[in-house]
Amino acid sequence: MKTKIWLTEGLSSQRNIIQSVNDFSHNGGREITIYASHRHERNEILSVAHFSLIEPQDESQRLAFITAIVKEHGIDVIHAGRNGRWFETHRQAIEALGVALTTGAISVDAIDLADDKVAFAEFMESKGLPVVPSLRVSTVGELKQLLASTPFEAPCIKPVKGIYGMGFWRFDDTVSPMTVFNYPERRRVNTEQYIAACEAAGSFEPQVVMPYLPGPEYSVDMLVDHGNVLAAVGRRKEDALQYLENTGDAWALAQACAQAMNADGLVNVQTRNDASGKPLLLEINMRPSGGIGYTRHSGVNLAGLYAAFKLGQLTADEVQALARSSFSPAVVRSVTDVVAYDHVLANKLNTGV
Repeated sequence: MKTKIWLTEGLSSQRNIIQSVNDFSHNGGREITIYASHRHERNEILSVAHFSLIEPQDESQRLAFITAIVKEHGIDVIHAGRNGRWFETHRQAIEALGVALTTGAISVDAIDLADDKVAFAEFMESKGLPVVPSLRVSTVGELKQLLASTPFEAPCIKPVKGIYGMGFWRFDDTVSPMTVFNYPERRRVNTEQYIAACEAAGSFEPQVVMPYLPGPEYSVDMLVDHGNVLAAVGRRKEDALQYLENTGDAWALAQACAQAMNADGLVNVQTRNDASGKPLLLEINMRPSGGIGYTRHSGVNLAGLYAAFKLGQLTADEVQALARSSFSPAVVRSVTDVVAYDHVLANKLNTGV
């Protein structure tokens, strides 16, 4: 029986994913051994796995490192987190070791498509799925010309490529130029001020201009197998509260998006309602979201289901049945917490690689 899964360096949810797999294993009486790795001394993450590893800083050493660990420890499944594109480009070499690989996709093209918000919007539109109108601007001059034509009643802007909502701003000429400094969380900026900053920067990263949507915003976390959605939990975001759901237009639209992208693994789709209440696609993340741990409060342990499925301990039908029977609506709120930091990892493997 396959039991060993390796969760490589992820983003903000790696600790939650490890804990979720551990709990699923213990509560269900399933044998799952977790290996976790990171490039940095993130002991608060690595300490909750059975075994921990420090990844090489140099990307050129990564394949040799993976090869050595898989052969020495008999790893059955590797989950790529932060470096999904690199793993996907090396899929053939990694799977030749006899290990199953999850990157969130099954091709480099799909990962690149998801990373380009304008190309993604165009692809979704070609599939007949409702998506937020997205216009690419590659220079400051293009941005000035586009905004002068007032393409949207309430335009906003963000980088074509990026995560965590970094670089997102709403153009609002009624706000003071100091608003961007005193209240950055409001994400409002004076148009002239934004353009002046772009011109002063001396370089311009491609941006996407789109209409501002009133919301609410939905974040749908899913377990997908080659485009087939096995489990999905939606989070409707309203102020500080998130409502966990497994029905509705946004929930269904997110699944249609994952299917169209042929997603594979733990992925996340975000939508936002327009003024008429219709959800529009914003983006897909071919990786677990930062809030995937919140979904456990619905009774559905997506990370645990993923591990058991990839290890062959649950069939697709069994995952779908468990996800349906376990779900219960819930309301959650994120709160600040801290964990003790152990400077010495008792579970650290000395790889010698």
